[in-house]
Amino acid sequence: IAILLSGLLSGASASAQGAFEGYTLFNPNNSRTTYLVDLEGRTVHTWQHGLTGGYSVYLLPDGSLLRPASIPNATLRGAAGSGLIQRVSWEGDVLWSYQYSGSTYIAHHDIEPMPNGNVLLIAWEVKTRQEALAAGRANAQMMWPDHIVEVRPEGSSGGNIVWEWHAWDHLVQDRDVSKPNYGSISDHPELIDVNLISNSMMPGGGDWLHINGISYNPEDDLIVISSHFMNEFYVIDHSTTTEEAKGHSGGRHGRGGDILYRWGNPANYGAAGSRVFDVVHCSAWIPGGYPGAGNILAFNNASRARASVIVEVTPPRDGQGTFLYEPGQAFGPESPVWTYSAGSSFFSNHLGGNQRLPNGNTLLTEATSGDLREVTAEGSVVWEYHYGREIARSLRYASDFSGVAALNPTAVDPAPETRRLRACSTPNPFQHSTVIAFETSFSGQVELHIHDALGRTVRRMTAQPSARSGRLTWDGGSDSGLPTGSGIYYYRLLSGGHMLSGKLIRLE
Repeated sequence: IAILLSGLLSGASASAQGAFEGYTLFNPNNSRTTYLVDLEGRTVHTWQHGLTGGYSVYLLPDGSLLRPASIPNATLRGAAGSGLIQRVSWEGDVLWSYQYSGSTYIAHHDIEPMPNGNVLLIAWEVKTRQEALAAGRANAQMMWPDHIVEVRPEGSSGGNIVWEWHAWDHLVQDRDVSKPNYGSISDHPELIDVNLISNSMMPGGGDWLHINGISYNPEDDLIVISSHFMNEFYVIDHSTTTEEAKGHSGGRHGRGGDILYRWGNPANYGAAGSRVFDVVHCSAWIPGGYPGAGNILAFNNASRARASVIVEVTPPRDGQGTFLYEPGQAFGPESPVWTYSAGSSFFSNHLGGNQRLPNGNTLLTEATSGDLREVTAEGSVVWEYHYGREIARSLRYASDFSGVAALNPTAVDPAPETRRLRACSTPNPFQHSTVIAFETSFSGQVELHIHDALGRTVRRMTAQPSARSGRLTWDGGSDSGLPTGSGIYYYRLLSGGHMLSGKLIRLE
């Protein structure tokens, strides 16, 4: 067994020329092990867990993992049900856990770490047959619509829900004029037709939308989610309050929790146009500063064609960032700005992942085969890894990402009295500015890098080349164009090939 496992974990292609330098993170589906591999396919670190999970897994700037885990004996059971979120240290200790599961709700599929240290998660909520009837559902039965919650971690096993959005608050139907949500489907593309998807197509007791991916755009404070059963993705406004998210006004876009943009299946809202998706997964924003920034990637499983396609879509917006829509028409664009396909040699009938990399390449997860590949904008494959078991998602982290600092032995202070690197930050937490005071015995320039909770560099500073002690002040600003509001940040102090890291907390 050990020989077989070793073979499975060393399946990268021999050539990685042109690949983005870094480490690839994945957790096999329904597995208790998370792997970090280098470009040569060598496993450089693993985490062992007490519970299965790993539909998605994220490496945080402090070297810890954020992952969904499946709680035993959950009351609600459905595809990729989890019910528990864990943050796990580099050494494998559970630092924080949060259960979101009960008799009428449970977290499932994807999660999303936010720059402020909070976590977005997708969950089902039970609606009875009577509630479905009241919403205008024909041939009503129990339903499990999706909702989103934002959790602020508290302590080692708690959290506060600071924001919510419920799909059930944004419905329309044209079957029963006596119901308050009655209207023309084509006149309300900002709402979801409650009569989409027949009862026979809802597995598990009522899974209706089957939202499987969530991605946050911090520059514009927007969320995109992908729906397996509806074959489209939706953009909603996160700048609302929870109360505004229940209605149709408020927030930066003035639309409350209504859908701002949707793409992939115009028939769902009574518009003409071709359906693009035949099962869709992993709708994801392309981050600011990356090629295609502000666009949305999605994995079109193309289940019946048996040849999956990655699409990149540019949502049409005006100069103020408002999504453009012509009443009665399908949301644009008519076609993606970029696609990747390789016929039957690239196919996953369900699951699947895509990540735009800083060099313009895209990391893809062919989920059912467990094959990972990195492709250029021209479609050339520059890196491959063959695991041999199902992997829902994978993510690449840059070689200089602070979360992988433990892999570089020179980043660890050897600690003899004659060789040291020390630092402290005051005040911390802070509101407007904080000072990082340092002392080093190493020669060379001292650099300070500030990262947000997603690992993106927001500020770089340097001290005098000959400085052996000093103070560097971060005023909370950004020289990268990224927002720096309240939340958790991390600093890396670099001196003479050594590194020291710490955490900063910025308050409102």
